[in-house]
Amino acid sequence: MKTQTITILVLAFALAGLVPLHAQEKDPHAGWLTDFDKAVETAKQEKKDLLVDFTGSDWCGWCIKLKEEVFDHDEFTKAVTPHFVLVALDYPRGEEAKAKVPNPERNKELSEKYGIQGFPSVLLMTADGVVYGRTGYQEGGPEKYIESLQKMRTEERASHSATGEMADAYEKAEEAEKAALMTKAIEKLLAMESDAPGVDSLAAIVKEGIDSEDAAVKEKAVLALLKTGQGDEELVAVAREMDPKNEKGMLEMVVQAEMADIASEEDLKKVMKSVEDLLALGPVKDADLQKMVYANMAFWNHRFLQDAEKAKSYATKLKEIAADDPRFARLFEMILGK
Repeated sequence: MKTQTITILVLAFALAGLVPLHAQEKDPHAGWLTDFDKAVETAKQEKKDLLVDFTGSDWCGWCIKLKEEVFDHDEFTKAVTPHFVLVALDYPRGEEAKAKVPNPERNKELSEKYGIQGFPSVLLMTADGVVYGRTGYQEGGPEKYIESLQKMRTEERASHSATGEMADAYEKAEEAEKAALMTKAIEKLLAMESDAPGVDSLAAIVKEGIDSEDAAVKEKAVLALLKTGQGDEELVAVAREMDPKNEKGMLEMVVQAEMADIASEEDLKKVMKSVEDLLALGPVKDADLQKMVYANMAFWNHRFLQDAEKAKSYATKLKEIAADDPRFARLFEMILGK
C-alpha cells in the first residue's frame, strides 16, 4: 500500500519541506510551459512525450531543491528536450506567485485527475496525457535524474504499451471473452504499485468489475482499485458497504485515500472523524499505515486544532510502535518534547 505518500503529504512538507513564501524571486518556470493543454498540443505537433512537474514553487523545499539541483542545469535540458515537452504546474501559496499561474482551476483539476498526493511529483506522459512514469525529488544531480528518466521512457513506456494493448483487447472483445480478460486485469492490477506504468489503463477495465454479479470478482476488483489509489466516490461508497467493519481491510484503504485528498479545513475534519471511526473498530491491519494514521492525527490535532491532549495521546501511541523510526523524530520532539 502507498503509505509513505501520506508521510510526505503531511509530515515531510509540514516539518521539513517548507520554505518562506516568496523565497523564489526569479521566474521559477523559465523555459517550461505552464499551460497543460497548450503543452499537449505542442507534444502532439512535435511527436514528443510530456514531462510534467507538479510543484509548489514558493513554499515546497524539496521542489526548490529539485529545480536547483536538476532542472536548472543545461545538462538536464539538453538531454530531455529532444524527447519531452517540459511542463510546470504550480500550486503556490503566496499571492504574488498565485497571480502568475495562468489557470489555477485547471491545475487543480489536473492534480485530482492524476492523483497528486505530494510535492514535487514529476509525471511522464504520452502526448495524450496517459501516465507511464512517476518520480519526484532524487539525489544525485542531473546525471542520475536523466538516467532515471531514460529508464522510465524505455522500460516503463513499453510496460504501459502492453497494458494499453490489454485495454484495447477488452474494449473490442465479445461479452463471453470479457470475463476472462476482466479476471486477468484484476490479478495484474493487484500485483502492481499505484505508480506503476499502465495502472490507469488496467483500472479502466477493472472499474467495470464493480458492477459484476459475481461477488468474488466484485470484491477483488474493489480491492485492486483501492490498492492502486483509484478512490473515486462510487468506489468508496461500494467499499464502505462491502466492508463496514474493516474485516477485509477495505475501510482502511478508503480512509487512506481520504487522507491523501484533503483540500480544505472541512475535508480535514471529515477525515479525522473517519480515522477515529476506523480506530474504534480495532488496530489497522497494515502496520505502516497504522503508524501514519497516528502520526497524522498527532500532527493535525497539534497544528490545526490546537488540541494538545489529543496530539500527545496519538504521539504517545505512535512512539509505542515506532520509537526508533527516524521519520517521526521531529514529530515526537515537537509534541512530546525531548
